[in-house]
Amino acid sequence: MKISKNTNKVFYAIFSTLPLLATLFLYPIIPDRIPVHYYPDGVIDGWGSKNQLFIVPLIIITFVLVQPRLFTLTFNHKQEDSITKYNNYFFLIILNILVYITLYISINYETCLNKFNFFNFFSCSLCLIFGFIGNYIPYSKRNSSFSIRTKCTLKNELIWRKVHNFCGLVWLSGSIVFFPMFIFNNGYYLTFITLLMLLIFIISPIIYIHYLNKKSINDKFIKKHKTMRQYHLKI
Repeated sequence: MKISKNTNKVFYAIFSTLPLLATLFLYPIIPDRIPVHYYPDGVIDGWGSKNQLFIVPLIIITFVLVQPRLFTLTFNHKQEDSITKYNNYFFLIILNILVYITLYISINYETCLNKFNFFNFFSCSLCLIFGFIGNYIPYSKRNSSFSIRTKCTLKNELIWRKVHNFCGLVWLSGSIVFFPMFIFNNGYYLTFITLLMLLIFIISPIIYIHYLNKKSINDKFIKKHKTMRQYHLKI
């Protein structure tokens, strides 16, 4: 436990201070005016001061300082506690990468926005989140916070297991397929692929839950009908 706590403190100390140190180090060579908003094709439509680059590093430091008090929860399973810890790690790493990409774009916006920009990073992050959740969700418990809790899944253990296995398979395998697309595509193709991924990841579980629920109702009706028929035949 001591080793785990020390490792946790070291991780937070490094990843909370590096963005601010990197921003301070590169600040002198960053132009006074930087792009703050642009379209997926790299066309800039908003400019701002380079002092805005300090916003995210300060948010990161605030998150690390406040996180132990705001996000200290008591879970029913060690796995759930572990997932929460790694979620915080993942969130912190994503914010770090966001800072480094923003610094890179601020210095090289004339040549890099039409090749790799924030939209690539955003799509890759979404993809990794679904892949991360898809890796553990098949093993989630019924009283877990990290699960698909609907009226249909909670009332039937078999439906619960099938839905979570289905989501794990779709999200994890889908993330492996979509991730390279987000790296090597840009412009409005990237936007289309991102929307397509979200539709598949969100709509397919809803359709599958509806199908399983309908099938369960039909099976119960058929089973009840057969039981009544057997009863009448005996009479």
